[in-house]
Amino acid sequence: MIDQSPSLEHAARPWIDIPASNNSFPISAYVHDHYPGPVSHHLLIPSHDTYDFSKIVSTLFFLMDVAEHPPARLPQELVDHIIDHLHDDPLTLKSCASVCHAWLPTSRLHLFAKICLKATSPHNGPAVPQERCKRLHALLVRSPEIIPNIRELEICEGSPLHHHYPDVQSSTTWVTTERTLTALFKMLTHVKRFDFSATSTLYWTLLPPTFQTALCTLLSRPSLTYVLLHSWMFPNFASLTWMLSHCQNLRAFALSSTNISNDSGPDPDHARVDVPEDKEEGEIVHTTPLEVLTLDFVTFGYLEYWLLGHRSLVDIRSLRELRVAHFHDAGVIDKLLLAVGGSLEHFHLKPGSWNVHAFNLSHNPGLRSIRLTLDDPETAMIWATTLLSSITEGNTALESVGLEFYADPKKINGWSDLDALFMRPKLSSLKQVEIGLFAIPTHADFITVKEEMCGLGNRGTVRWYQLGIKSQRSSRQLTPRISRYES
Repeated sequence: MIDQSPSLEHAARPWIDIPASNNSFPISAYVHDHYPGPVSHHLLIPSHDTYDFSKIVSTLFFLMDVAEHPPARLPQELVDHIIDHLHDDPLTLKSCASVCHAWLPTSRLHLFAKICLKATSPHNGPAVPQERCKRLHALLVRSPEIIPNIRELEICEGSPLHHHYPDVQSSTTWVTTERTLTALFKMLTHVKRFDFSATSTLYWTLLPPTFQTALCTLLSRPSLTYVLLHSWMFPNFASLTWMLSHCQNLRAFALSSTNISNDSGPDPDHARVDVPEDKEEGEIVHTTPLEVLTLDFVTFGYLEYWLLGHRSLVDIRSLRELRVAHFHDAGVIDKLLLAVGGSLEHFHLKPGSWNVHAFNLSHNPGLRSIRLTLDDPETAMIWATTLLSSITEGNTALESVGLEFYADPKKINGWSDLDALFMRPKLSSLKQVEIGLFAIPTHADFITVKEEMCGLGNRGTVRWYQLGIKSQRSSRQLTPRISRYES
């Protein structure tokens, strides 16, 4: 991803082979109007307007070599639009970047959109993040015009427990020892999404002051709207709050497998970090209201005070999406739902070991979707029926309900009762119901569940799917569904 682009001089025009695409692109009329005669007979474009983009790119290469009609050229906007469709094909983008200077900016826009600095794993292949850091830093020093293209930064401290590349260095701790990483934090000015995780635990108090300062510089960028922290340990909520106070335009925040200790005061060494000139240590800056909050396996004793205190430290008045998994206190989440009120649109809950709790959703009339992920067969159906029963006639905006049962279907009883709940008038306006079962669709248990819920099935709004397959596996964290925060 961060390899230096090939030579920018005119190169031989290779055949570009990319996966077929069903995207429609009306190019034929323009090409045949501007390249008549023999040229049109060589164009690899069908008579209709749905194309394989490999053929379109190859056609562009061909047109640049045509000598019979040198004045005719495709508009740059058209070329840019075609390259945009190659956003997930780095090899082809590199080839496009080597064609000519006009093709370089759009190719770089996608080549450098996301920078991933992770150690070796079975999934991303052999990699040494220190070396990637050094190469990226050197490249940005030589070509600073690339910096605005980097809009997503993903960092992982440590390395997986096992990988299949014995010849590749296994990085255990590198983020605080690789000096170019702090330099990158200060150089990257257009990052929108920032994901900082660790394979073990990353302790805020053990981060050197220079590293904390550089990190806060990145967090202070006006472009930054999404932050995810995975596997962190903070000594107290004051440390977390102070770190986030540097964010100017944070809209979505996610904590995953993170512990915020109950220490009463901020870390004594915290003052060593450079404090912005416009605020004193301990002063809370009122940031942009959050729209998305994810709490995924988070231990946070003072969450209620942090979010709902008399002087709340985070603005949740405009929260649109709340995702909670395995949190220790259902009562705090109930209070949070009440405080958010009508702004909440999406609610995803994975209760884990909670006792079944009836949430009051009458204060959330703007709720558009509810998703419930369950993994305990003894309480799964009670949770599902209790949550559906909490939907009131005031939830008129509700369009979608999703239920995921990560348990053997034959160990769960009450499918006909669940079907009866979906038949209630209060749920008759649902546009979509998604039910995931931990069984293959052809299995007898899967078929039995569908038969017991035939009333819902007859409505034509339900989608049944298998859980546990690759396409349905949940990622490490509960990711926001609001599209502007997704990669």
